[in-house]
Amino acid sequence: MRRMVSVMTAVALTGLFFVVLSARPADADDTVAIVTMVDGKAHVFNKGDKTGTRLKKQDPVRKGQEVRVGDRSRLELRFPDGTIMRFAERSTVAMDELSYDRSSQNKNVRVNMGFGKLWASVKRLMTADSKVEVKTVNAVAGVRGTTYRVNVEEDTSALIRVYDGSVDVSGVQKPGPPAQQGSAPVPVPGPHEVPAPYHEVTMEEWHVIVKSFQQVTISPQGVASEPQDFNPQRDQDDWVKWNQERDRQEQI
Repeated sequence: MRRMVSVMTAVALTGLFFVVLSARPADADDTVAIVTMVDGKAHVFNKGDKTGTRLKKQDPVRKGQEVRVGDRSRLELRFPDGTIMRFAERSTVAMDELSYDRSSQNKNVRVNMGFGKLWASVKRLMTADSKVEVKTVNAVAGVRGTTYRVNVEEDTSALIRVYDGSVDVSGVQKPGPPAQQGSAPVPVPGPHEVPAPYHEVTMEEWHVIVKSFQQVTISPQGVASEPQDFNPQRDQDDWVKWNQERDRQEQI
């Protein structure tokens, strides 16, 4: 009798083991973001492709791919650590980096916003090496766990508004012209007075921390404004309301 019970227990445990394995997502390598909602149309493009594949719920998006959201459409992605990013109509975004180590909880996410609107609810970073960054032409926004949004206009200007936590925003370094070999030495000017306004510096130099209910704007030339407070009661357009409702539904 005891032997029969032992055999039945072993069979039950084996069955449970396979149930757990089958419940594990197919893309459990933690190098993909999963589409959790599509309202309208969105397509994913592999590098170099002129035509994309239409995205549907539960589709994966991988490093090196580009996502384009259609007119009157919205897209929501869930990253392996639980971070949520949503994109408004006509947004274009490239997945530069996308990885997550479940054992160490180290993550490396970098999305490149070409145009459009992004709403991000980022899970707290658990390791010093972890990064979650949103890059535009002129700036990089890095976070350690927060809720914020980024608007990128056609002229490459950008707006960043933080609703919870803080965001480190810095200028993007662009490579200068190559040095000419054999050219004559160029004289270096001495110290000189820097004209006002003093906070307007080149894109390679500036770095600002944007806190809760603050915003910063970046000009097409890559010049950042000082962080300024904004009124969350007045910041209630359809995009903001929809994202806040989605956050409540998902208990973010």
